Amino acid sequence: MTTVFDAFSEVDMTYLTVKRGQVRGNEIIAEKTIRGIFKVREGMIAGSQEVRQSTATVHAHPEDFAEGDEIVGNGIRYDGKEYAIIGMTEGRNFETNQVEHIKLTLERQNYVGND
Repeated sequence: MTTVFDAFSEVDMTYLTVKRGQVRGNEIIAEKTIRGIFKVREGMIAGSQEVRQSTATVHAHPEDFAEGDEIVGNGIRYDGKEYAIIGMTEGRNFETNQVEHIKLTLERQNYVGND
């Protein structure tokens, strides 16, 4: 059975553990390298005014995270840019009931001391 990791090329990226701050802003307190599939989605969106939107997704290996990790709210650094993880879904194989990947939804972020 093939997975998303068989269909697309994987790259190295940095998973950022973030301490949320109200006065100084969000600060990176730990980093580790993970592998996954990074998809950039950038462009302009129209509404009442034209706004630049910069989001991305990552398909990550579930074994890169400990059970119970609070992944949403942390971050990813890839290609010199930093992103906040704003959402997460499981990619489950319904035949085996195994989680094969975790899809992370990202948006551009500037962390304290990393402008």
